[in-house]
Amino acid sequence: MRNRGAPSRPDENGADEHEAVEPQSAGGEAGSTLPEVLVALFILTSAVMVMVAGMSTLLVSATQNRQSTTAGVVARDYAEALELAVAQPNAWCSATYSVSFTPPTGYPVTAVPGTCPVNNSTTPQFQTVAITVGSPDGGSELLRVAVRQP
Repeated sequence: MRNRGAPSRPDENGADEHEAVEPQSAGGEAGSTLPEVLVALFILTSAVMVMVAGMSTLLVSATQNRQSTTAGVVARDYAEALELAVAQPNAWCSATYSVSFTPPTGYPVTAVPGTCPVNNSTTPQFQTVAITVGSPDGGSELLRVAVRQP
């Protein structure tokens, strides 16, 4: 025991006998615990999975939009070819029109002409034609056009 007025004597480590000595870690390196590493790994894995799922949804959506747009363009192109077919002699108000059009592969075109109007001065002289174009993903585009008597 030490007297209050007496100087303290250092021990072999250079510390006073009443001072607390903090233990030194091996190599002086601080590290993370296993639960911290596992939580961080779980968070990173979850973020990567969410990003991959988002990218796959984006890819599917882009493919569907591209096919739908292509089907719409094919329907409009067919309608323009139909306009040329109706302008041919004796082609007005036919149950089928001879349309010179080749759709792209995977986009089948179906045209269904409506009924012909009565040929008199009070009835408007146009026929509706429903053009349906299928797309490779199973979707379809419908375009209704009015074919007028040339």
